[in-house]
Amino acid sequence: MPPIRADGIAVYVYRKSPTHKNRHDFLQLFRSKKAEGYEQSWQTVYGGVKKKETAIEAALRELKEETRLKPIRLFQVEFLETFYFRPEDYVLVMPVFAAEVPATAKIKLNKEHTAHRWIPEKKISSAFMWRTQIEALTHVLAQLHHPSQAAHFLEVNLENV
Repeated sequence: MPPIRADGIAVYVYRKSPTHKNRHDFLQLFRSKKAEGYEQSWQTVYGGVKKKETAIEAALRELKEETRLKPIRLFQVEFLETFYFRPEDYVLVMPVFAAEVPATAKIKLNKEHTAHRWIPEKKISSAFMWRTQIEALTHVLAQLHHPSQAAHFLEVNLENV
């Protein structure tokens, strides 16, 4: 039986669309040949949680390491991304975060990635390859377009991190 791990995070980076009012674009990163797992595929920001690090701290660290971006807004998404990582035979359960960056933010990729692109929200289902990514983005969009009563509790105060 494969073990279940809960030591990863997923961060969906978005910006307000420069061309469509009340719409968003989502960042994808192309994994290099040297990346560990799912090389040469378009992904979001994924990473591990280090010992004595919170999931929020890991999300902010991974975002910075992989893109050099600093969010202007961060919130917890009411969704846990689950995934069977076949190369190492384990099930991964990850909290999901959404990070807003300025529309003009400049991206500087690390060695894990060779390219990036922005996907308009209307093209999510054709540009994101994993069902769990599409499901996570459905929840992100719901929170962006129709905030729930819990929205206040899901916001991360970036001044305290």
